[in-house]
Amino acid sequence: MDLADNIAPADIVTLDRVICCYSDMERLVGLSAARARKLYGLVYPRDVWWTRIWLALENFFYRVRRSPYRAFLHSTRAVENVLGINGFKLHAHRQTLAWQVVVYTR
Repeated sequence: MDLADNIAPADIVTLDRVICCYSDMERLVGLSAARARKLYGLVYPRDVWWTRIWLALENFFYRVRRSPYRAFLHSTRAVENVLGINGFKLHAHRQTLAWQVVVYTR
């Protein structure tokens, strides 16, 4: 995110299983969406109870192994709000048991 100002705009920006690695989803999505001219795609965990349990267990094992890494579950509504502020509208949404794949258009 420190390099965001040095990244040129692109027609298509995708974040495939990225936002679950960052606590500051608003900044990551906001900065990357600002560089997308036409399409913005995301793959991130579904905001449902079983995903919350899975990530809590995953983070427990990271703590046990003394790993500094943590996974984050961000609210779908919060992600949609950041993209809406940046002028994007939902175009397509698919989901699996754990993941959601979304495409937004400007």
